[in-house]
Amino acid sequence: MTPDQMEALFRAHREAEARRDYDAVLDTFAPDCYLETAPLSSRSEGREAARAAYVNYFTAFPDLAPLDEGMAFGDDVLVTWGHLSGTSQGDWLGVPPSGGSFRVPFTNVTTFAGGRMAGETIYFDLATLCEQAGLPLELVRNAAKARAVPPESRAG
Repeated sequence: MTPDQMEALFRAHREAEARRDYDAVLDTFAPDCYLETAPLSSRSEGREAARAAYVNYFTAFPDLAPLDEGMAFGDDVLVTWGHLSGTSQGDWLGVPPSGGSFRVPFTNVTTFAGGRMAGETIYFDLATLCEQAGLPLELVRNAAKARAVPPESRAG
């Protein structure tokens, strides 16, 4: 895909996220997509697993919002960076909400294949997010670890 095509699809994806339109979000992805949250060692594979991950994030942080501040393109890859903000208002990985807010830097790596997003990997500082939001870091880490799929079990 060209950089313009990748950017247009990614912007449609972001707009669907902002509307919490899960069907439109998933329409931007390939059927065998992935959604990876690096600081949690979590990876959801396939559209239904990606939907569940989105529902979980937006339930835990109903006002979750990425502010994209820059983009760079490679061969079938788009890297965005900026700040991610939200407020802890629902359970996250089984950890009760704190009511606290956060704003942390993030980097997002999106790969493309077949005219769709193949997947996304997001990077941010989990400790800073938890500190700002008033969430217990060790509980969040332990909950994520209990749910993580070992790399050797992941499909290919």
